[in-house]
Amino acid sequence: MEKILNQILDLPQMVNQKLPKNIFNNMMEGSEGSFGRWAGTFYKVGALVVLIGILIAAITGGIDAINAAEGLGKATAIICMIILIYAAFPIAQTVRSAGDSLADSKSGIVNFIFRDLIVANIKLAGHAGALVALFGAFCATLGWLLMGSDPNIAIAPEFFAGIAYSVSLPISATAEFLSMIRLDFVGGVLNDFNAWDVTDSDATGYNIGGIVAVGWEYVQVTIVLAKLYVSLALYHFLYGLLSTLVNWIKNPSLPIKTN
Repeated sequence: MEKILNQILDLPQMVNQKLPKNIFNNMMEGSEGSFGRWAGTFYKVGALVVLIGILIAAITGGIDAINAAEGLGKATAIICMIILIYAAFPIAQTVRSAGDSLADSKSGIVNFIFRDLIVANIKLAGHAGALVALFGAFCATLGWLLMGSDPNIAIAPEFFAGIAYSVSLPISATAEFLSMIRLDFVGGVLNDFNAWDVTDSDATGYNIGGIVAVGWEYVQVTIVLAKLYVSLALYHFLYGLLSTLVNWIKNPSLPIKTN
């Protein structure tokens, strides 16, 4: 009787093992180890979506700029549109590179989500933001040389609305933490650095002011990268601090020598 009962209870497993092409259990059991590869595939698809989105925005925005311009402005708009179409490919590659780094990650699920994934996204936002600023500077330079003014043609500004926020989040979090421990001055310096933007004035006229305005466009690229590296350093610091605190909570001890 016991043998018959065990056979009945084992029936689902016996049938499951004999199902043809049944690899689904192994897929589920190995899903945690494949998390990085799944994330890498997601970012590869995302890179294609970003590329298509930027191309559509660059073409439609370029056509609108061409229709609205006159004379030499049309030629400027056409060249800027070509520059932005070219920019779509290296910008999309930043998404693909983030996916490749995540696919190669060997971290556990906790470190992957709270360290690798966030760091990859901060790098992605910073690199994409720097490229957007760089190609925007190219268009500003071209417009100033040909027309004496900034054509104000951007790479899908609504598409990259979250870039600055993603890069600056660790800086803002650190500033808030410093304010909590009464280091408001240092937090204020971080907030000022986070809000630093030198592209307030347009390049207008063939004069020193126009040259300076064009130059600030390229300086802004360096500022974006500086914010990226500061954000990465601060996030690694905060993550290490939190990891140390969690480990201490699991195994509390006082740093006192007993000998």
